[in-house]
Amino acid sequence: MIVDKEVYLDNLKKMDIIPFLQTKEWLLGLIKDDVNFVFLMDSIDAPQIMSFGRITNKRLLGRKLMIDGICLKKGAKISQIRDFFRSFMLENFDIIEISDISQYNSDFEIAIRQAGYKRPLGLSLCPMSLIVDLQDDFSFHRNWRRAVKKSKDFENVFCIEDNPKNSDILDFIDLFGKLKRRKGLGFDLTIEQLSLLLKGNYKLFFIKNKEGKKIAGRISYENDNLVYDVYAANSDEAIKTGAVYHIQEEILNYYKNLGLRYFDYGRISPSADEMNNIYMSKSFSGGYPIAYNGQWCFYKHSIIEYLYSFYIFVKNKQHRY
Repeated sequence: MIVDKEVYLDNLKKMDIIPFLQTKEWLLGLIKDDVNFVFLMDSIDAPQIMSFGRITNKRLLGRKLMIDGICLKKGAKISQIRDFFRSFMLENFDIIEISDISQYNSDFEIAIRQAGYKRPLGLSLCPMSLIVDLQDDFSFHRNWRRAVKKSKDFENVFCIEDNPKNSDILDFIDLFGKLKRRKGLGFDLTIEQLSLLLKGNYKLFFIKNKEGKKIAGRISYENDNLVYDVYAANSDEAIKTGAVYHIQEEILNYYKNLGLRYFDYGRISPSADEMNNIYMSKSFSGGYPIAYNGQWCFYKHSIIEYLYSFYIFVKNKQHRY
């Protein structure tokens, strides 16, 4: 069922599994008004599953609903998940896209297929990740260990910003800008967005050089014994001095000492091109690959499915996984 934003947010804290893309802070960082968002719950009295989605109108294709992440109570039944996804198929949407970054669960696939959804013709989001078991003994690759030693030899220092100031957030945005230019990323971060995130279960970390200058940063999110790697930001100096690995190792140790279980690097895919370098560098952590529940879709008419695939992969030149 569709509910208003206040009812939705009041019930969100009842969920056990809340992906970082579905938190209150993430929503408030996105939202400009309620017109282009819809808030979905399976029940007001005893909700088991809920998500917010964004509505856009695609020229010649129709009205699209995009849901990025699913919030669940532990123990939600296949029938409850199925009925939730089936419920908003009856609304006036020509395209429904669902992407979930929870680890693959066959019950989820059974439920969403029984609701009438299928895998898209092409995946536009990476369906894999790397997970580190924080409570196992770490098994870092020798290249990782060498880089961390190098960073410490440069007298780089790890710090945790428990109460970040605006200046800390601006420093992170500046570092992110350097990474964005180096990797050709297509989005920016704002102080308003990050200020909202860091009021929730998101944490800001830095590496400083011996002069006290921040050269690498990271933002992570914690939920239900799982930590998501949300944003990374680093300078050329961080790469040259090994601080990029140093900050990751310190973060893994930080959450290990808190007793959390898993660290998810987030959408890390092996490939036959230069993107494989990212996969390999993250694999130096000793983490293991997992599959996500991933992308699912519903189209009111079959022709829309083919037109939409042409639109995203040919016209918009999105990467296909």
